[in-house]
Amino acid sequence: MPDPLTLTVLGGVAAAEGIKFLYGQAFELLKGWRERRAAGKEGELRVPIVSNTILDAEPGDPVADPTVVEREESALVDLVGALSPYAQGLADIKVNDEKLAERAGVLRALLEAAYGQRFTLRGEQREPTGARVTVRQALGDLHGEAVGFQGEPTGILDVDQEVKTIGPGGKLYGVRQSDT
Repeated sequence: MPDPLTLTVLGGVAAAEGIKFLYGQAFELLKGWRERRAAGKEGELRVPIVSNTILDAEPGDPVADPTVVEREESALVDLVGALSPYAQGLADIKVNDEKLAERAGVLRALLEAAYGQRFTLRGEQREPTGARVTVRQALGDLHGEAVGFQGEPTGILDVDQEVKTIGPGGKLYGVRQSDT
């Protein structure tokens, strides 16, 4: 479960700026992805980080993993749509709105997965912006497939998996290339 955005810790103004940043970055990522796809290009997906004053540090290299964007495109579009009224100032942000905090947290987690780095807002108590992404999975009995990260990591990635037992046909992958 992704970290929800800590709206109450941030307060109204910072929470609004954080949501504007996440919305703007996801919008630019989707736009860059669609333009790249329309042009028939492959390889690196370079989408610059939106200018902001809300992140706690300067992000690293703005290269996104196209396999993550392709896999999560629908969720990104849905979340951009859900956050649009808040990002554009058409709806007020209530710092105790758990659903809004959860949606913003999921969007941030998708952006972090795509860029392979953290996006931490000033005032939050979590790893700083640009830090490695860590995937932790605690699984019981595994009878199918479990993948910690699929695609080409574009940043520093740690995968920590714990499985009680792997049954017949069970497969556990820490990092799996998209073409497998």
